[in-house]
Amino acid sequence: MKKILTTLVLALGAALLLQAQEERLSVMVAPPEGMTHRSAVTTLTSNLKQALALNDAAADSSRFILQTKVAELSKDVTATAPPMFVTELEISLFITDTKSGEILSQSSFTVKGIDDSDQASYMDAVRKVKARDPRLRAMIKQANEYFFEHIY
Repeated sequence: MKKILTTLVLALGAALLLQAQEERLSVMVAPPEGMTHRSAVTTLTSNLKQALALNDAAADSSRFILQTKVAELSKDVTATAPPMFVTELEISLFITDTKSGEILSQSSFTVKGIDDSDQASYMDAVRKVKARDPRLRAMIKQANEYFFEHIY
């Protein structure tokens, strides 16, 4: 009798845990579009996964995806000695529902990198997308609110 009762309690606990996990928004990160530098893709993906984890929304697989599009707005060389490269990127982020195609939230911002080579200035710009950025936190919070109001 004790074994049956223990099994029943464990099964109920597992069911409640599974239901609790379904009650929160979980988002996976898709590889960024528009980036050619391999190390920049890795850095940006890592920072975005960390932002989701900090806001309790990270997942390895989910119907919700954080999509990123990166556009190079400008690339300049300063007239100083030694010359410095300045790269400006526009980062557009979208949390979308793969089932319905709806966009839960979105954000777009620019970052600027400066360094002594073209690739290093690109990486400097990418590194400026921080996991604790208030714009990322606000976007994830907005997606979470949309999830509870319209989907869950």
